[in-house]
Amino acid sequence: MSDSTQYKILLAAEESEVSCKAISYAFDLCSRFNTPYSLEIAYVIALNPETNVPFLHNLDKANNLDILMDADKPVSKVMERLKQCKNNYPNVQYDFNKLEGHGVVGKILKDYVDNHKPDLNLLIVGSRDLDGLQKIVLSSTSDYLVKNLRCPVTIVKP
Repeated sequence: MSDSTQYKILLAAEESEVSCKAISYAFDLCSRFNTPYSLEIAYVIALNPETNVPFLHNLDKANNLDILMDADKPVSKVMERLKQCKNNYPNVQYDFNKLEGHGVVGKILKDYVDNHKPDLNLLIVGSRDLDGLQKIVLSSTSDYLVKNLRCPVTIVKP
């Protein structure tokens, strides 16, 4: 069976409670498919953008190393949640990837989809359910993805 006949799903995961809900949602959805599917679960590690200023460039490198090392604990939490879901849905198959990129999570995911998943059928993402000033200050990854991706996006709310 070729890849083109599969229903392709990408889940953006992180260690929050709403992301755990999104993981459960994705597993439940995939367990109901009667057709071939592929489920990829991506944990995005957003690194500081590179700068050309010598002193700042070294600081960014050091900060990015810290970010990479600090990602181990949240990735472990996601992996633990995936094990729990796999126990509840033993027939659901998935791939897990850590995506590293410079900038914000939404842009990193969009670039990944554009460059590696042009035929993606669905992106699933959790939402922190920000409103008003919070949404302006903190920005909303889910809003960005809905506005900028060419595939359907399912937003799982808290």
